[in-house]
Amino acid sequence: MKRIISFALAVVMALSFTACNGEQLNATSFVDGTYRAEFREFDAYGWKDYVEVTIVEGELNEVVYDSVNEDGTKLKSRDESYKAEMEQIVGTYPAKYNKDLINQFIESGKVTSVDIVAGATESTGNFKTLIVAAMESAVNGTVETVIVENIEK
Repeated sequence: MKRIISFALAVVMALSFTACNGEQLNATSFVDGTYRAEFREFDAYGWKDYVEVTIVEGELNEVVYDSVNEDGTKLKSRDESYKAEMEQIVGTYPAKYNKDLINQFIESGKVTSVDIVAGATESTGNFKTLIVAAMESAVNGTVETVIVENIEK
């Protein structure tokens, strides 16, 4: 039940973000800089998801979505053993689905147009939640890292 409520709240946040920006990203309202949103806690596997967006001349220039391990020495997208295990089980892996999620967002300019990636349902929800928080910071010009409560499962 908590998972459903958390997901519903994430969707409401995503919808309110896109509604505030007229359904698509309104680049003229962004403040140049790099903005980061991350979850408060590490997940059960020792990873913490984050999103960084870079705005240059009022336009979305770059989006990074990844996860860092607890000691800050590894990125999930570069962990070859994690990739091999995940790809064998679900047919995708972090570097692949991260790129897909980012491309969907950049191409459409809408959080609501980012489809769930098969095998990465949880990561898709995490991306949507974090990208909303990071883009809100880009609108406000708030460069401090936004700490987002983890989505309960």
